[in-house]
Amino acid sequence: MKKTILTFLSLVILISMLSVGSAFATPQLTAPNAILMDYQTGEILYEHNAREVTFPASTTKVLTAILVMENANLSDVVTVGNNITVGGASMYLLPGESFTVEELLHALLIRSANDVAEVLAIHVSGSVEEFVKLMNTRAKELGATDTNFTNPHGMPDPEHVTTAYDLALIGRYAMSFPLYREIIATVNIVFDETEQTPEKRYYRNSNRFLWGTGGGNRILYNGRNVDIKYDLIEGGKTGYTVAAQQCLVSSAMKEDHRLISVVLGAQGANIYLDTRTLIDYGYENFKSVPIVEANLLETEVPVTKGLVDTLSLYTESNLYTVLPIDQDPSAITREVVIEEKITAPINTGDSFGKIIYSLGDKILGEVNLIATVDIEVRPSLIKSSKPVKYLIIFAGVFILWKLLVLYIRVQRKRRRFGNFGRRSSLSFSKSLYKRR
Repeated sequence: MKKTILTFLSLVILISMLSVGSAFATPQLTAPNAILMDYQTGEILYEHNAREVTFPASTTKVLTAILVMENANLSDVVTVGNNITVGGASMYLLPGESFTVEELLHALLIRSANDVAEVLAIHVSGSVEEFVKLMNTRAKELGATDTNFTNPHGMPDPEHVTTAYDLALIGRYAMSFPLYREIIATVNIVFDETEQTPEKRYYRNSNRFLWGTGGGNRILYNGRNVDIKYDLIEGGKTGYTVAAQQCLVSSAMKEDHRLISVVLGAQGANIYLDTRTLIDYGYENFKSVPIVEANLLETEVPVTKGLVDTLSLYTESNLYTVLPIDQDPSAITREVVIEEKITAPINTGDSFGKIIYSLGDKILGEVNLIATVDIEVRPSLIKSSKPVKYLIIFAGVFILWKLLVLYIRVQRKRRRFGNFGRRSSLSFSKSLYKRR
């Protein structure tokens, strides 16, 4: 009887595991555009119409924040000069009010304030129009080639467009800034009174993944009513317009594995349902695998003409890959390629080879092998190169000079003995002639 019960329970568990696995085989989304990207590698784990051009709404502000962090001093004080008339979410800034750049970045990303976006744009570039040029240039540099922005906030414009893939690239890059990560994870902010606005401003993050519990903050997920709040979500940037519908660029972290998700065009709370579906799909089906760390000694190679005869080569950087959850990392192979002849001088950071990592026919990545010390040319070689040349020339000249001197002496002797011989012969001949 007990054996029968155990067998039955085992079957139930097995069926449950299989059903969970199949649930994540292909994410079932409601939104028309979505993508899931691994943060470390940039590898796409899932995409649905991710290259389709569409409207980004306030997810535009991710790029605005990047440009501010790259081009402005956080402690700079910005004074509002003119009335900002842009509609939508606002901090209701008034002329004469002053805030630091860092304070305004918080309002930009937490309140999603459109007036703040314009004030920051003017601070960075002098005008909104010039800032927009900067946005589009930077977007292309980040690989967002299908993006064209016409404003810094995302208010509707037929020509203000992007793709889920482009936003994933932008969102991934934004997560490299510690300040950005800090701000998007902040739930509430408070701004003190100003002379123009005599009451405090209280703002809660527009991203309900950070705080949404109970009441209207629940979604039907995998057959269960759960809170929108989800601890795996580090934060992100929301967006909404009638044309764009609900948009969300998110970052999630689990066991040091970060994922970037983008969902565009969702209806209502489905933005959170689709995003969580994507994030869970990623963690249920993939794992981040560290292949190699930076600064690991790989090999030693001979060096010619150096102060030392060998050079230690180290890995230049970390390398990660993403594998299916059941893939054995030991199947990863590597190929070491090193330059045939390495000659001094050598500078720290010089690359003399690489390691190529593969899984089957797929190249996972490569890491350069670099020198971590300087190696100078041997002094004997440095001193002897030109002096030896000059010494050889000097010796040659000296030998030629000696030969010339010897030649002159020989010629003089020849002349001396030659003349004497001719005189004796002539005189002797004359004497003989006289006797006859």
